[in-house]
Amino acid sequence: MGARLLMILTCIRLAEDFNTDYRVNWFPQGADAPELDQPEELFTSDWMDAHFLNQAEFDALEKNALPIWAFQNDLSPERLVAHLASGRSVLVEEGFEVLAFPWEDIEAIRPRYRDFIRSVGFVDEILQIMNRADDALSGQGVSAYHIRRGDILNGLPWKHSTWPAKIEPEEFYEAHLEKSKGQTSIMFSDQPELIIRFKKRYPKLMQMSDIADLSGLTRAQRDFLELYTMSRADQVIAPYISAFSMAAARISGHQRKVFRDVLTEEELQAANDRVIERVARGPSEFLNPSEAAHIYAKAAQYLSANDRCEEAYDSAKPILDAGADNAFMPLLQSLNCFYLDKWQESETLAKEGLQNPHLWPEDYAVMCALRGAILGVQGKRWAATRHFAKAFWAKPLRPDVVVLGSRMLYRSHLAHRLLPPVDWSLQRVVRQRRFPPFNNLYLVQHKVVSWRPCNFDFVLLDWAELALDQRARRLFDQRKRLETLNAALDELPDVPTDDPRLFGAKVILQKHLGEISGAQAIDKTRQIVAEVPESTLYQKRLAELCEAEGDIRAAHRTMTEALDCDPESPFLLFAMGRLLERTGQTGKGEKLILQAADHDEVTVAIQGMAGQIHMRRGNKNKARPYLEKARDLYPPYQRFTNQLNRLAGNK
Repeated sequence: MGARLLMILTCIRLAEDFNTDYRVNWFPQGADAPELDQPEELFTSDWMDAHFLNQAEFDALEKNALPIWAFQNDLSPERLVAHLASGRSVLVEEGFEVLAFPWEDIEAIRPRYRDFIRSVGFVDEILQIMNRADDALSGQGVSAYHIRRGDILNGLPWKHSTWPAKIEPEEFYEAHLEKSKGQTSIMFSDQPELIIRFKKRYPKLMQMSDIADLSGLTRAQRDFLELYTMSRADQVIAPYISAFSMAAARISGHQRKVFRDVLTEEELQAANDRVIERVARGPSEFLNPSEAAHIYAKAAQYLSANDRCEEAYDSAKPILDAGADNAFMPLLQSLNCFYLDKWQESETLAKEGLQNPHLWPEDYAVMCALRGAILGVQGKRWAATRHFAKAFWAKPLRPDVVVLGSRMLYRSHLAHRLLPPVDWSLQRVVRQRRFPPFNNLYLVQHKVVSWRPCNFDFVLLDWAELALDQRARRLFDQRKRLETLNAALDELPDVPTDDPRLFGAKVILQKHLGEISGAQAIDKTRQIVAEVPESTLYQKRLAELCEAEGDIRAAHRTMTEALDCDPESPFLLFAMGRLLERTGQTGKGEKLILQAADHDEVTVAIQGMAGQIHMRRGNKNKARPYLEKARDLYPPYQRFTNQLNRLAGNK
């Protein structure tokens, strides 16, 4: 709802400023929003006749259209004006920002959005309530609060992962309400019980029903009217991520505010202290055990960051005992045990937590990495590495996985034989900046590692194809990541620039950054291979450089030499197989990939690819064991479960 409305308002703005017209594709292909399937609940037929278009009309216009972002780096409007003058269209497909071009002043445009909404043809039933909202709130200095709960607490699968940017504790709202006593305020929430609780404490606090009774309206009508009413406030205060309140703020012509904008550091800390106190009083202080779990997730990090891990551990127990079945809770409690050196309890919680079918893919990776770190402490390097490998290949960029993996590497808890050829001695000192505190992290970094975490893009430099995560696989398409890795290599202490480990990695980076040619990269890498002929990693690099330059014979010869050095390495078998596939020898390549899978223990991508080879050949019975192993290594990754289901359905 919010995104579509904002796109309409942006179109109205552009049409007004560039003397043109606008059309709305309300039913874009692939959109899944059944509550919006009846636009006549909101808009008059005359307005829809004038501005709506169907998919065929949209497709015809799209052929000669350009997306709005194609003009957003221009320094003048000339190209956009000429484009429109030629009769061509512009596509507006983003609905969360007020749009301004470089030659425009966004602060002059932003306030205009507040009036654009009145250009839309709403039905009388909607208009009447819009007018009431304007009369009650506009120009009154009102603060509107949005509390996000709803499906996060009670819906599947949302309740099973934490949402720190969407959920803010009640104590933050209370702090601002106390600070702004005497001013008019209105609260919106997808959890009505919370508004009732706040109304008891703050009788003058308004809610939507104080303006109009929406109980007889449809879902779309209620959503729009709440969003519009919120937009009439002078400031909207909401969680960091909430499309609903963000859209309301944009429509209002103001920037949405978060609590860091409206409370001082002292006020925020005092609110956090009250959150921690409420969590310690137990789950009866919350709507249900699920809400207690979600608020606990925020409190636990603050406790651990301040070395109050025992309190975090004690506060989790009553929530678990009360029946909180949120899949992330065993992970948080296992982390508490990890901080407190309760190794056996930590491992038990992690082991049991990994059996929960509701665990999200990201959380499963963190739990695997945590269990690996626990096993490493216990001296079980092989088992530790198995768990780290599963976590790493699934989510190699996840901060928790990076920090826990760094700890394991620094403490020599990894068995390198289960991992591909990598300059591990160099990887130990290839570091990146610490992750921002509480930013997409479950753990508290300083409780896990004292050094900066590794930059594991150093591993992906050679083995990105083994990652399941698509962003991780796109290393060579993301220049910033390459430049960051290059800078990390420049900062290495006590490593001479002519060290083959450093020199070899720099050559690969320089080639992909366009600083040297492919031929130069081959010459330099040949020197390194001659200096360290037993290194299969350097041989693999040379083979791939030769392939990229079209010297397929040299590529095959060099990769064969690498494989001869370690003929049972699943990773080298896989690399040789993929090279053969890419260079036209599909049958030979597939044979080697199948051999790789037979030698491999922990790499989902290798197992999955072996299963897919047999599926393509029609060998269902041979495909099944590989796909089952891939699925069992990383159950949340649905691709292999789906393929197994297809096999079962084709019996």
